[in-house]
Amino acid sequence: MKNLIAVLFMCLTGIFASVHLSLDNVDTEAGTLSVIMENDEVVGGFQFGLDGVSITGASGGSAEANGFMLSTSATIVLGFSLSGGTLPEGDGVLTNITFDGFVDEICLSGL
Repeated sequence: MKNLIAVLFMCLTGIFASVHLSLDNVDTEAGTLSVIMENDEVVGGFQFGLDGVSITGASGGSAEANGFMLSTSATIVLGFSLSGGTLPEGDGVLTNITFDGFVDEICLSGL
């Protein structure tokens, strides 16, 4: 019976757990912005895109503070840990992005 309750709890936690990303501190003239993460479960890695700009780099935030490697292309940011590390539950700056080529708007994509 205890095992059934534990499995049911894990399933319900998985269903109702959430991770949300948003943009903040956007400075189109300087070509910088922050990606904010609000999560109620640990995160083992992430990938997202930015439409409307060409990504030139990613650094800082909780990703770097927790030893994640950050890799970027012109359209995608990828974060992961080679040692199996995770990002704890909470909210704050996930990473800071540098970019160029801003024209009209910037949108998160491919979360």
